Amino acid sequence: MNDPVMAYDALHELCSRIGGHYVMWANQAKTKDEHDYWIRQAAQLRQEAWEINPEDHAAVAAKRAEWRQLFQSLPEQAPVIAA
Repeated sequence: MNDPVMAYDALHELCSRIGGHYVMWANQAKTKDEHDYWIRQAAQLRQEAWEINPEDHAAVAAKRAEWRQLFQSLPEQAPVIAA
């Protein structure tokens, strides 16, 4: 992607999509611990997105590639978390 503004926007869109899965899994959790785990994951992901400098085009591209792979690998149901 050649437009740095669009690349940064696309990064945040990926963050929203992945975070949406985490919130969905939190809502489907059977225990408070599971719920809280997925909410923390969503918050951590959002924090990570905001910490990326939009002017650092290499960092934006690397994180987009990482999160594209993560998004494509997400299962429909929440993975079992370690107790």
